Amino acid sequence: MARRSLFWLNPRRWPSLLVAIAVLVVMFLLSGAILAVSVRLLGGLEAHHNAWQTAWPWLLGWRLSLYATLILVWWYKVRPRAVARLQRDHDNGRQALAKLRRLELMALGILGLLETTNLINRLGGV
Repeated sequence: MARRSLFWLNPRRWPSLLVAIAVLVVMFLLSGAILAVSVRLLGGLEAHHNAWQTAWPWLLGWRLSLYATLILVWWYKVRPRAVARLQRDHDNGRQALAKLRRLELMALGILGLLETTNLINRLGGV
């Protein structure tokens, strides 16, 4: 019975959906708190917007460097271990590797769409 009560103390055993919802809620609350502090410190929403527009190129550079770092870590650290684990499958991981490639391409596509949307908004929107 002691093992059952310690189930929720191990994050590896938490359901994926619960983790995803918790992360989304925390991100939403954190972004709202950052916006509230920024508006308060800068003196209003218009000043916040002007500061955001001024910092846009630096934020773009930060995001691109973050994406590059994540891609390098994935490609050289995480992916080889995942591929090795998938190749132990009954079909030598052929189906799983194809799905992994599609997932990688979809992730790159989402990042591309996200940055394209940011660029369109920066240039004046639709």
